[in-house]
Amino acid sequence: AVGGNLDITLNPRGRLPVTFGYSYSVGSTQASDVVFCSLFRLCDEASRDFLQNRRQFGAVSVTVVRNLVNALLDPSEGSLMSVSVLHASRQLGSQFPYEFNRAEAEIAKYYPIGRRTVFAWRIRGGVILPKNIDLAGQNVGYVPPDQRFYGGGPTSVRGYGRNELGPRAYVVTDTTQIDQDATLRAGEKVFLGVTTAPTGGNTVFIANAELRIPSPVLSQRMRIGLFVDAGQVWERGEELSNISGLRFTPGMGLRFATPLGPVRFDAAYNGYPLERGPLLYQPVPPAPPGPIVVIRDDYPPINAPKTFWQKVVVQLSVGHAF
Repeated sequence: AVGGNLDITLNPRGRLPVTFGYSYSVGSTQASDVVFCSLFRLCDEASRDFLQNRRQFGAVSVTVVRNLVNALLDPSEGSLMSVSVLHASRQLGSQFPYEFNRAEAEIAKYYPIGRRTVFAWRIRGGVILPKNIDLAGQNVGYVPPDQRFYGGGPTSVRGYGRNELGPRAYVVTDTTQIDQDATLRAGEKVFLGVTTAPTGGNTVFIANAELRIPSPVLSQRMRIGLFVDAGQVWERGEELSNISGLRFTPGMGLRFATPLGPVRFDAAYNGYPLERGPLLYQPVPPAPPGPIVVIRDDYPPINAPKTFWQKVVVQLSVGHAF
């Protein structure tokens, strides 16, 4: 996309800056054919071309940030709060179907315990609503992939890989390759070579709690983190309250102090079954060309097992999770 942003920040009280913005761009939706098929049910080439053609996107936004932490890279006391709201419509330069409302809020608190121990928690939530909000229903039409919500990863729910929490699609290119042992245990076919494609959602909730304590070895340079993460990403339908299935993943890790902030190594336990989603068949050469086909509405099978190491998710990153 090609475009620009105009932002004006007002800070009348010194610690509560408010940013008003307008963004306009001309571009096309870039996503894999799998995402178009699984998320928007546009499995034919003509429908995908509709969204891949160049279109205008215009939106206004308001962002409020209240930063009261004592250190930006490694806070040990204070709080951080942010709220952002975005509105996109034809009156602002958007072309159909880029019309929706998006809101997101986050709050984090940090409590010092003793000299180097810190307890911290964070709650983050977001929702996307249709342009015209009414009490009859909250079904949301098309939302560009970059405006959708995703969950999982080193700064989200750490029991899931990046963007792997919530709605997803599975893709198979060869339906003749079958995992015989897994199929026997599950009672349904389990294919080999299946890849995942996160599709995101229009509602997100993330909560984190973490205790950071000095390590008994190299206590000035290394700390231990004990944490519990919870959250989910939903593709909400007509009912605003149609949300369920929160995921809780505990874990622990190490934090190494560096001039760029802490380098973090986390391991979280995820005992939940694999997230389910549609299974798509995408033909690739030398198979004859053809459309992407939904061959199962829900995959993998409910009884498909996970090994122990599939339940342990390791994350490596720079900076705290929040």
